[in-house]
Amino acid sequence: MSTYVDGVSMRGQRSNLLACGVVAALVLPAAACAGQTTSDDDGKVKITVAGLFPTTQEKNRQAFLNEVKAFEKANPTVDITPTESKWEAKTFAARLAGGQLETVFLVPLTEPQGLIKRRQIAEITEEMKRLPHVADFDQRALAPATGQDGKVYGLPTSMFALGLIYNRDLFTKAGLDPDSPPKTWEEVRTAAKAISDRTGLPGFAQPTTNNTGGWTLSAITYTYGGRIEKEQDGSFVPAFTEGPTQRALEWLAAMRWQDKSMGTQHLRNAGDLQQDFAAGKIGMMVATPSTYGDHVTKFNGDPKLFGVAALPSAGTLATLTGGSMAVVNPKASAAQREAAVKWIDHYYLRPRYDTTVAAQRAQADASDKVPVGMPRVPFYSAAVSGPIQEVERKNANVPLDNFKPYEQGVAAQQFMTEPPVAAQDLYAALDTALQAVLTRAGADIAAELRKAEEKVQPALERAQQ
Repeated sequence: MSTYVDGVSMRGQRSNLLACGVVAALVLPAAACAGQTTSDDDGKVKITVAGLFPTTQEKNRQAFLNEVKAFEKANPTVDITPTESKWEAKTFAARLAGGQLETVFLVPLTEPQGLIKRRQIAEITEEMKRLPHVADFDQRALAPATGQDGKVYGLPTSMFALGLIYNRDLFTKAGLDPDSPPKTWEEVRTAAKAISDRTGLPGFAQPTTNNTGGWTLSAITYTYGGRIEKEQDGSFVPAFTEGPTQRALEWLAAMRWQDKSMGTQHLRNAGDLQQDFAAGKIGMMVATPSTYGDHVTKFNGDPKLFGVAALPSAGTLATLTGGSMAVVNPKASAAQREAAVKWIDHYYLRPRYDTTVAAQRAQADASDKVPVGMPRVPFYSAAVSGPIQEVERKNANVPLDNFKPYEQGVAAQQFMTEPPVAAQDLYAALDTALQAVLTRAGADIAAELRKAEEKVQPALERAQQ
């Protein structure tokens, strides 16, 4: 369930755990498209770039346009036309074939590998090598758009990694140490029972609707060393019944029916849980650190009770990551590719390595009372990302100590992206299995997972035709 954010400013990172990755695209006039013309009579390189905020987000839109002007001033031979267009899997191939795709466009982390195999995005390895701090890239950030040939086909614009959100106040009331949250799922189970026994509130909550149940269950599956989708004989098939997902469901069932530490309401989505969490009614749940934004701005939650740790493990240090990558139109000329990568660097990467730019943007966000200082998945090594973090924390308006367990744990985790084919269909199928297991005592977990696989198989087949 990727939440697509701009990766530059927390203005664009209002938490939205319900965002399901695919959004409507705007089809642009062919005359404004990459690959048709490199320059006009003025000799300038013409490129189009996606990512312009809509008119309903006036401040974000103007900030984007200001960056376009600043880039063109610093690069007088380049002329940029920004668009509001967004990724849409169903229309992508037609837009590409019709010459209607921007020179630079954003795709969710699930997409680059398929686009690389189909040669639908440009290789930008040489252009990337000319960027500042290229040797300092965190390879986990580049991995989603790195081909099997080792070449690079995209650059990160935003990334998130799921963690464990917990109520520090309920931890204290249950006799638990809020500065030492669980690191394993068994420790989560123990903590959940303690919270439930001492307070009467659910110690752990699991969403089961709107695909959010399958999304978080996928993340838990990764920590058991499994996947929910695998490649078999050249096609992708569901992997629900291979063991790890079943063990994850068995763990949830034990808390629900043996420990009775999950409450009795189990037909809710992630947004419902966020609201209850902000009201102090839930001990723990799986979410992203950016949930803090909604916690304080949308649900009026107490900042002091919000705690976040890295996603617990069942033997594998892993977490589900999402976000977006900036990629380049395969029809772009060499000059357009160079200009495109320079733009990606200017708008998306500079705030992650240039302390002056990071400070300016952090100050602007703080003045707008947007949360500043929350942990982010780094694009670069600690030598580069560390000073950026320090700059942002000078403008922090969040309880920094509450995020330390997450920062310490996520650094050692393997980042696993969402399933590359029909992810939302997979999540929906897993929702039904979760609902059965959490609402019906004694449900046959293996049978429910088999039914879920049978349910989703046609969708996977259609998506690969």
